[in-house]
Amino acid sequence: MPAHFLVLTDFTPDADRALEYADALAAPMGASLVLLHIRRESLLDPDAFTGKIQHMSEGEVAAALAQRAATVQVPIVVESTVEGISVGVKEAVARHHSALVILGKPDTEDTPDELVASTSLKLLRATQVPLLVVPVGTTAAMPPMCITLAADGQAFRLAEPVIVSVQKLLQRLRPELTVTHVAEPEDNDDSSVALATVLHSGLGTDLPTIKTYGVRHRTPSRGILQAGHETRADLLVLVARRRSFLGQLFNRSVSAQVILHSELPVLLLPASE
Repeated sequence: MPAHFLVLTDFTPDADRALEYADALAAPMGASLVLLHIRRESLLDPDAFTGKIQHMSEGEVAAALAQRAATVQVPIVVESTVEGISVGVKEAVARHHSALVILGKPDTEDTPDELVASTSLKLLRATQVPLLVVPVGTTAAMPPMCITLAADGQAFRLAEPVIVSVQKLLQRLRPELTVTHVAEPEDNDDSSVALATVLHSGLGTDLPTIKTYGVRHRTPSRGILQAGHETRADLLVLVARRRSFLGQLFNRSVSAQVILHSELPVLLLPASE
């Protein structure tokens, strides 16, 4: 059975960019797309704080969905929900057995971090499936050919469906995979332990080679972004631990800071610790 990728749209430029990326990723994966319209209430949307959100009629929503569906090359179905983002996406994931949720991120650099809605937290908590965040201005290759996976050297577990989805992605794309570890400036930045935890989780075991890349930085999120740049990555992969995406201080977490400031797409893998 082919995989289904769930793509969220509110018809903004960042959502359109996410759909473009999803189309490019789905083709080599043999996946189909489900394009789900959600209300613009929390999709990392600065307009949520300005009152500029325009509400659309059912006819306008249907027309906009059809227009976007006509631009993709893979099989696609369109849906709309009146539920809130967490409930609507959770129901759609369950209905379509989605292997991946994809959403766009607008330019939020001029928006204080504390005002950026933590949509990623809500979706990871609600769905427990991998989440791909695509920045509106990204120039990364589609699909990615160089992937950098950040690991902190601590053991982690992933649910079997998550492992299967990521392994399939790696098998189909055959990218250059680099495991990076960010250490304090005074510590050893050797990444061998981080690589061992990745392999122990079940990821990357079918790849002939996996590179490692150590970075020394006082701020882990900045170190990860630095590693992505220096390894010429097209995609950053982070393991989101439950204590991060279930916590109330998500915007202070490493994952959230990377999402907020990355120019590269970021794939979040929910850990089942």
